[in-house]
Parts: sequence; structure tokens; C-alpha cells
Amino acid sequence: MTNRLVVVAGGSGQHASVVFEAANLAGLQIVGIATMPGNATHVDPFVQFLGEMPDVFEPLIACDHKFVVASGSNDERRFIHDFLVGKGGQFQTVIHPAAMVSPSAKIGHGSVIHAGAIVSTNAELGIGVIVNHAASVDHNCILGDFVNISPGARLGGGVVVGNSVAIGLNASILQGRTIGYGAVVGAGAVVVQDVEPGTTVVGVPARNINK
Repeated sequence: MTNRLVVVAGGSGQHASVVFEAANLAGLQIVGIATMPGNATHVDPFVQFLGEMPDVFEPLIACDHKFVVASGSNDERRFIHDFLVGKGGQFQTVIHPAAMVSPSAKIGHGSVIHAGAIVSTNAELGIGVIVNHAASVDHNCILGDFVNISPGARLGGGVVVGNSVAIGLNASILQGRTIGYGAVVGAGAVVVQDVEPGTTVVGVPARNINK
């Protein structure tokens, strides 16, 4: 039996619509969209709505469907992922056909690579990573779990990104730098030094605003 995909929407559901479209264009068989309680007010009305967590998930798991969690929030993606893992859920990676992913790159389950994104040679992405539209992850980068690379962001070669990092729109990170666990890189920032875990950096060059 062929596994079919369930898109699990968090937040307003807008990001879920983008993931749904990418999965559809990638030729995946999609069952529909499920949501968190009280969320996903912008789910496309033409997409099959399956119900809310937690009640709807057990029968879907029993049917051997696979899941992709569609939320821009790193914490929410991790929460939903861990819930589904506890129920025995399996996950699907979604790669838009207009993305460029090296055959030598390693992509963790449940990750989403959007249109125009580039994941280069020997890059490694963890679980539940988002590489948004026109973002670039260069050769030998290592990204942890539940990382969000915003549209237009650029990572030079050999950048190491910890779990749950958010990198803002059009940010640039010089080659070989390390971004610590849970850090936030602001939109348009240019990172020329390592970023400490749990901090927020902004500006050109990027500076720590937590100090």
C-alpha cells in the first residue's frame, strides 16, 4: 500500500497552504489537512479538512499515512512532531520541484524545501527543518532539528546551525560560522562571528541585542 500524506497545520494555517501546494507539485498523494485545536483559520477551503488534534490522528496513523508538520514556529513544529512520534507517526520530507537539492545532501524526515531554495553539496539538514523560498544552504553546512531558514537567507559553506534556530529574511551568514541552539538571526543581518545559544543578533555586522 502506498503511503499518503497528511499536512498538519499549526498557527493560522497559511504556511500549511504553501506546504500543501509544494507537496502537490512534487507529486505526493495528499489525504488532506489536519489542525491544532482552534488554529488554522486560513486553511484553503478547497483542501480536504480532516479534523483537529488529538482525536483525528490515531485513525490516520492506523492507515499508515505519513505526516508533514506545517508551522513556521520551531517550538510548535517540535511539539506536534513529538506528539505524533509518541503515537507511532511517520514523516514525509517535502521538496518543491523548483528547489535545487544536491544528491549528496542529507535531509531529515519531515523537512520542507520550498521553491527556489538551494541545498548544496554534502549539506546535512536535521528533522523538521524549513528552507524557505530562495534561501541557500551552501556546501557542508550542518543544520540541527526544527530550524527555520527564512526566504532569501544565505548560509556560506560549512555553517553549523543548532537546533531550533530561526534565521530571518535575507540574512547572510559567513562561511564556517556557528549559530547556537535557539538563537535568532534578524532579517537582513550579516553574521561575521559565531552566535551564542539563545541570543538574538541583528544588523550589519550582526550584534547581540541581549547584552
